[in-house]
Amino acid sequence: MALTFAVACVAPVQAQLPDAARFGRAMELGDLSSAAKWLDEGLPPDFESDTLGSGLMIAAAEGNIALMQLFVERGANIDYISRIGEQAIALAAWHGRQEAVEWLLDHGAALNPRDKSWGALHYAAFAGRARIVDLLIARGAALDSRAPNLATPLMMAVREGNEAIVRTLVEAGADARAESDRGENALGWAMRYKRLRIAELVAPPEEVAAAVVETPVTAPAAMPASVPAPPDVAELLAKLRQAEAKGRPTQALRRQFMAAVDAHRRSADTRRVQAAPSALVISAKRGKPGAERAELVPAGATPALQSISADAGAADILRALQAAQDAGQPTEALRQRFREKVEQIRRQSAQ
Repeated sequence: MALTFAVACVAPVQAQLPDAARFGRAMELGDLSSAAKWLDEGLPPDFESDTLGSGLMIAAAEGNIALMQLFVERGANIDYISRIGEQAIALAAWHGRQEAVEWLLDHGAALNPRDKSWGALHYAAFAGRARIVDLLIARGAALDSRAPNLATPLMMAVREGNEAIVRTLVEAGADARAESDRGENALGWAMRYKRLRIAELVAPPEEVAAAVVETPVTAPAAMPASVPAPPDVAELLAKLRQAEAKGRPTQALRRQFMAAVDAHRRSADTRRVQAAPSALVISAKRGKPGAERAELVPAGATPALQSISADAGAADILRALQAAQDAGQPTEALRQRFREKVEQIRRQSAQ
C-alpha cells in the first residue's frame, strides 16, 4: 500500500509589533534592544508613539544618542514632522539636550523650521535654554522665524520672562517690531505679561513709557513663567511610565501622582499680600544737605512704593513697578505715580 505524505505549508508567524503606547514607554526608558528587534521585524522607522512622536524624537527629547543613531541608521527621517508639528531638534532644544541638538545638526538636521512652524529656537527661547540659544544662533538659526501664530523666538522669550535670552536675541539682531497674528510686537507681549524690565530691552524708553501709561490699571496680574513639574511629580511620572511599560500594577502610583499634582497646583496660589500701615518716609541724598524730603505713605502702600522717594525719576518708578509685580504686590499707586511723572516730563518738554 502506497503511503501518501501530505506536506503542509505553514505560513511564518507574523511578528508582534508594539502599539503606540507600548512603543512610547519603551523608547522613553531607552530600551535599545526592543527598538532594534521591532525595527528588524518591520516596524516603520518613523512609527509614532501615543505621546511625543517618533522614536527618534523621543530619543532626542531624552538625549539618548545611541537610540537616535539606531533610528537614523535604520532609515528614520531626521527632519520628520510629527502629527502635532514637532521635530526631533525642537524637542531636544526644549528639554535642554545640547549634545543631542549638536548631534542632529552634525547629521544634517534642518536648522530652521518651515514657515509658520515651531522651531528649535522658539522652543529653546521659551524653555530658557540659554546655551542652546547661543548654539543655534552661532549655527545660523533664523532669528525671526515665525510660529503658526506668527510669534518669533524673541516673543517667546519675552512671554516667559527669560531676560538673558531676550538680551541675546536683541543683540544678535532679532526684529523687536515683528508682529504676531494679534498685531502685537515684542513690546506688546512684554506689556501683556507685565515684563517691564524686558520691555526696556525691546523698545525705546519713550515707547515703554507710553505703553505703561496706556495699560489699564485693571489689567490682570503678571503671567508667571511656565514652570516645569517639581521633582516629586516628575519622579512619580517616571515610575508610573516604567510600571506601565513592564506591565506592573499602576493604581497606587496613579493615586500618588495625582495627589502630587494637586499639591503642586495648590501651592501656586499660597502667596498673599499684606497691606502695610501708614508710614512717614524720609529720604536724603548723600553730599546734598537740605535735600531731605518727607512723604506720608498711605495705608496699604506696598514696600516698593515706600522705597520710592518724592523726587524719584521715571526709571526709578518703573523699576519699583516691576519689583512690585514680581512680588505679586498691588501696583495701582505706582502706576499713578508713573503716569504723573510722564506727564510732568511731557509738560517740561513742551515749555
